[in-house]
Amino acid sequence: MQSIENNSPIKHLAHDLNNIFTRILNSIELLKRKAGHSDEVISLLNNIEAGTYLASEIIEDEITVANNANLTRRINVNSVINDVIKTFNSQLKNRINFELDLDPKLNLINGKFSDLYRIVINLITNSIEAIESAGTIKINTRNYSDNFRNKIIFEIHDDGAGIEAAILPDVFNEYFSTKTKNKISGIGLTVVKKIVEKYNGTITVKSIPKIETSFILTFPAQVGYHQVSDIRNHSIIIAEDESITRELLSELLQSYGYKIVTVSTGIEVINLLQQDQFDLLIIDQKMPEMNGIDCIRELRKNNHSIPIVLASGSPANDLELHGELRIQRILNKPYNFEEMLSIVRELLN
Repeated sequence: MQSIENNSPIKHLAHDLNNIFTRILNSIELLKRKAGHSDEVISLLNNIEAGTYLASEIIEDEITVANNANLTRRINVNSVINDVIKTFNSQLKNRINFELDLDPKLNLINGKFSDLYRIVINLITNSIEAIESAGTIKINTRNYSDNFRNKIIFEIHDDGAGIEAAILPDVFNEYFSTKTKNKISGIGLTVVKKIVEKYNGTITVKSIPKIETSFILTFPAQVGYHQVSDIRNHSIIIAEDESITRELLSELLQSYGYKIVTVSTGIEVINLLQQDQFDLLIIDQKMPEMNGIDCIRELRKNNHSIPIVLASGSPANDLELHGELRIQRILNKPYNFEEMLSIVRELLN
């Protein structure tokens, strides 16, 4: 496959679409907060969110494979689990009782949303199909440290039919199935195992027939959960020329108590930092008058040490040359707000 040039129409189209996807995802985050406890509305929003991620990753794959890159984002497995379960709850009419014990301070992992979504939906579907009439599915997550390496553990337990000990070692084999012979199934668990191992994770299964079946997964935790003790004095500049994206991100960060100042050009950033001090700069790569890279270059030339998050609609490998600009984090669009919040907490901690 031929490499896609930086100035190609496809690259510019991807950049513009990723800006739109970011706007949609931040809007969904706000709508979820305002929807309260309406499971029906939340379920619909989850479907829109999942579709947005999947669409963005299809576009990313077309570009990043051509450029030998592999774009991932910070993902909270708890969020994926909650989203999938809310969707199932609207379909199952209380036939399945979900019991969740999710660590609220679960570490984030690096991955692709579509991969994690496929893992969770396959495992939950597998558990639902194992329960003939009504039953319970228990899901828990927790942090784990192994030889100073941070990991997360994700477990799913169901009280369905279970799997006999003699065939338990075969459950991850392609086309293996305990269902009726006229159905070709089992491919779901094969795919799950391949995805888990792609992220250097592990998956094991235990089962006591008619009592409980458990799948236990571990993943390396790339990012720890960061709790900020006092955010009242933390001020952030958001530099983004897309007004809707700018205001959505501002509202979301303000809801966590951060002081936000918004601008639309790199020139305004430089003027602000000449007049006052700020704790963090979140700046878009592509802006009029002065783009994000030129703005950062000017700040560093003047020995300004403010921590910087660069948001980009282009693949991260295009920005590797800017390490000398001391950019603390490069965040690929479309990003979810939880990913942005984790980076903000990390840099301001």
